[in-house]
Parts: sequence; C-alpha cells; structure tokens
Amino acid sequence: MNSINIFAKCHHGWSYYPTKVGRPHPTLRRNLLGEQIEACHEIGVRCPIYYSIGWSQQDAEAHPDWCYVLPDGRFWDSLPANAKSTDHRPEFLWRNMCPSGPYLELMKAQTAEICEMFEVDGFWYDICCYHGCRCARCLKNMAAEGIDPADQAAATAFSVRMWQRLMRELNAVIQAKWPNASIFYNGGPGNGGGAMYATDWHPYSTHHDLEDLPTAWGGYDRFPIRSRYFAERPKLYTAMSGKFHGSWGEFGGFKYPEAIRYEAAAMIAYGSRCNFGDQLHPSGRMEMATYRNIGAAYNYIRKIEAYGLDAQPASDLGLWLSGPGAHHDQGTANMLLENQMDFRVVPPDGDISGFQTLILTGNARLNAEEAEKLAAFVKAGGSLLLMGKSGLDADGKRFMLDVGAEYMGPAAYDVDYVVPGKELARNLPDAPILCYTAGERVRLLDGRSLAAVREPYFSRTYEQFCGHQNTPFRLDDAPHPAAVQKGRILYLPHALGDLHSVHGARVHREIFINALRRIYRRPNCVVTMPSAGRVTFVRQPKRSRYVVHLLYATPMTRGKCQILEDLVPLYDVPVTVRAPEKIRCAYTIPQRKHLRLERRADGAVRCVVPEVQCHQAVVLEY
Repeated sequence: MNSINIFAKCHHGWSYYPTKVGRPHPTLRRNLLGEQIEACHEIGVRCPIYYSIGWSQQDAEAHPDWCYVLPDGRFWDSLPANAKSTDHRPEFLWRNMCPSGPYLELMKAQTAEICEMFEVDGFWYDICCYHGCRCARCLKNMAAEGIDPADQAAATAFSVRMWQRLMRELNAVIQAKWPNASIFYNGGPGNGGGAMYATDWHPYSTHHDLEDLPTAWGGYDRFPIRSRYFAERPKLYTAMSGKFHGSWGEFGGFKYPEAIRYEAAAMIAYGSRCNFGDQLHPSGRMEMATYRNIGAAYNYIRKIEAYGLDAQPASDLGLWLSGPGAHHDQGTANMLLENQMDFRVVPPDGDISGFQTLILTGNARLNAEEAEKLAAFVKAGGSLLLMGKSGLDADGKRFMLDVGAEYMGPAAYDVDYVVPGKELARNLPDAPILCYTAGERVRLLDGRSLAAVREPYFSRTYEQFCGHQNTPFRLDDAPHPAAVQKGRILYLPHALGDLHSVHGARVHREIFINALRRIYRRPNCVVTMPSAGRVTFVRQPKRSRYVVHLLYATPMTRGKCQILEDLVPLYDVPVTVRAPEKIRCAYTIPQRKHLRLERRADGAVRCVVPEVQCHQAVVLEY
C-alpha cells in the first residue's frame, strides 16, 4: 500500500482538524487530519485529502440558499409530504449543494487553509456532479446570460461552466502552494469522475479514479470498457472498489477475500492501479478483519503487478464509441468480453492505423472528416462492423460510408425478427429471432444480404395486441435485409449492443459474433473459455514481452447485489497469439511454469495453460 485517502471534510459538513473556516466536528478534541498525515508520511505513504463538495449537510441546513434546487423548486433531498422526522431515512439521501457564491468562497478558503496547515500530497474532491441548478443565484446568472432555465440542455451547459470555474479556482489555490499535488474531482455525468463521457471534467484532474463498485452499480463488466477508454489517455488511472458487501457507508458489511482478489487481479489485468475503500468507525477503531481481506488480495497483487501496470493494450480490435445514451457501448463491450475478445477504445487523437477491425457500436454518427478517415482505413486493408444508426450523418438521413445499401429510415414497427442466412447461422436456432427493438430499414444496393427481416403483423398497442408480449412475425421476408456486407464493411441494422445490454439474450450476441468473425479474420489473441471468462492482451515493449491475462469467476445476483463467491478452476485453456516479433518462450505468472509453444505455419504461436483459478497471467517473451 502506498496511498490512502483521509478526510478533511465529510458529507455531514464536519471537518476533522481545528479549522477556523469550516465546521469542526463537535466531539473531536484532536487534530485528526494532521496526525493521520504525520503517521502516513512516517511510513512513506501518500495521503490525498478527501473533501466533500456536493454534499455538506450542515451547510445545507444553515444556508438553504446555498443548495441545489430542482426545476420544480424542490431540494434534492425533499421528503414525502407525510414523512415523519422519526421515519427511516432512505440510503444516500443528501441535500445537494450549488457550487457557487458564498459556498464556493468557503470551499476556496478552506482549501487554502488546509494547504497552509498541512503538508499536502493531494486533494480528492467528491460529489462533483452537474444537473442544472435552479437556485435563485443560478436563475439570476442564467438570466444575465440570456439562458432560458426551462431549456434543460442550456441549463446543464451553464452548470458545466460553473463547475469548471470551481475546478479552475480550486486548482489555482492548491498549485500555488503545492504544485506537485494530485487533484481529482469525482463526479460528472454518471458515477465517478472517471466516467468515460465526463470529458468536461477530465482536464482538471491530474489522474483518473474509476469508481466501480460492482456490487453497487453496473456489475463486474462495467470496469473493463472504462479502463480501456482511459488506457488510451495520457493520465494514470486507478480502479476503485470497496470492502463492502454493497456500497459505501455500510458498517459491518463485508466482501469476502475471493471477490476482492478477483477484482484486484482484474484491475492489474486492465493496467489499473488498485484502490479498495473502507469507512472508519466513529470511534476511530480500525476493523482489522477488513484489512485482512484486502491484504489477502494485495499479497497476490504484489506477485503480478509488474505484468500489468503501465502495459499497453495490444488488441487490434477497436471500439468506436457512440457516447452517452442507451447502452450501445457497454453492451457491445459485454458481447466481446463474453467471447474472450479483448479490445481497445479508439484513442482521442483518432489514430486507427494499429487496428485490424473497428466496431461502430450502435449510434456512432460520422462527419465528413471521420468518414474519410474510415474509408481510407478500409482501403488500406482494415475492416468495419457498423450497427444500428452508426455510419449515418449527424441528421440520421444517409450513410457517410459505402456499406452496399441505402438508408431508408427507422423501423416501421416496435419489434422485428431476424432470419440469419447460412453465413451468420452458427450457434443460432433455425427460426426467426426476436429483436426487442426493431432495426433500421435499408435498401440493398450492391452489397450482399446475409440475413432477412420478418416484421410483425402490427405493433403492440392498447388498441391492437396479441398475447402477453410481442406480435408474431409475418411468414414472408421484409424488403429490407438484417445484415449487409460489401467487401470489408459489414452493416447490421439492429443495435445489438443495446439489445444485449438490456435483454441479455445470447442469440443477439451470436449474431454479432458471427458477423464480426466474417471480417475480423486473424485476431492477434484467441482464447477459449466459458462466457464468464475474461481476457486482456497487453504489451510491455521495454521488457520485450506480451502478457495474456486470464480471469475466471462466475458473478451471480443475490438480492440487490452482484457477488462473487466460488473461484472454480478451469483446466487446459488454449491461448493463441499472433505477434510481429518472434516469441522465444512462454511461462505462467506467478508460478513461472514454462509452457510448450506450438508454432503454426501462419506465424501464430499456441500454448495450453494447465489451470486458471481466478487469475492466471501468461508471459510471452520475444
């Protein structure tokens, strides 16, 4: 362990040092923050200082005019009209603060005070979220800028600028005294300042912390795509999970060592530093059972971290993201993960020269420059898989790439059915397959149809319906296809990523994988495991090696949590790698057991891993 976040100010608004600016905890009789900093520095451990911005209950109650106000005039934590003060308070119910005016000045002053009183390694600001505040101050400032507060997009953009001002000004205060301090703002749209789409936040943090509690939100497959996104960015990133059975603030809740070990190993496999959260008991007593559980995982991490940290993702399969809204990106990532197909996220500079195949996930609209770049990529030998509205222009009127079909418009019905041709039929039933959201309509030009569409007799409405759920399919094919291929471009009119994320039907994943394999013909890493298996393929050029990380565990939902309990071993797992360098040898980590290499005529090398239990790294030196 080399870093621990310690509290200056919590969600209740109490400070844990003798502050003259904020509100010291009423029963605290010592400089807890100062003593913790001294103790950490004595053993060489960094200690960024935690400070809650968006939730500060004492300030909210003392200054209602400092609070965030919903569009309907209520506070965020408004209770039901019939609630009694003695009723049970719902979890995570706090009154949001508006980061402007006197509250902003208070935070700047307290940050300056902390910088003067202590040796500061960094600041970790929490609950930095924008929603479009309608407090009196924000309404006045919006009016001055000519913004209609009823315009949600404009009000949200106004809030973004307000938060950016806060981050600039707090950064200036910190860096004037401690120029090398780390700074992180946890928030943005979605959980965690490490949110992929919180690009308005990214420039103001010195690194990214990816707040992913798989037991609390999103499950175990939320972290991989986020880590792959930030692996293409220049700043360090750290994965954050917790010791809790559920989520933050759960006194007496425990995640067992098996789950923590899997999570920590996955963090390293995806190139991330590890962070596990706890919450100190008000008595100040450290719960050693917690640290024994975390320690068991960290003991394993010490053996493998050199084979994951700062490694470069090596997959030649890329995701071109659709962005926020729906589940296109996450669902597409899930389908790849379940087939042990590692991927990279197309980097922000748009360099796509290192990819063999790109997947445009479900709503990746293109401008002329992007379309020209992708066309050149295909001409140079690359291939594209487009789904849903991907490849259309910003208005959704026409394709920006030659996919062998003409865009005709959105679906005419609520659902439809896919009838795969023989090219896409592997592992699929020989019958029309329900798509819970109908696909886009296209007219075949010079492309090749690989699947047909069957439309329902009618959309299900209050007036017209059949049975419990969806309307049955017609017996004849619709005029528009369900898959079109022209050369190295394959288009699927259905947003299969979104379908898979929402409904989890294997048939949609199989259609996707069958289509992908038609154009992604020579993957540079192939591993075969059950669908719960996960694979990362990374390169460490300074050490002249590739590393394949194999992960296997079976998350299950119990109550409201997704948990890991049983780490069942797999045996004789085949691993095939294609690399431009000549692979000299292969061995496992941490066991350092050498593996026999089988060299194939196409240049690939294959080995068989005897056992995978939770995690196994395979090192291939060149």
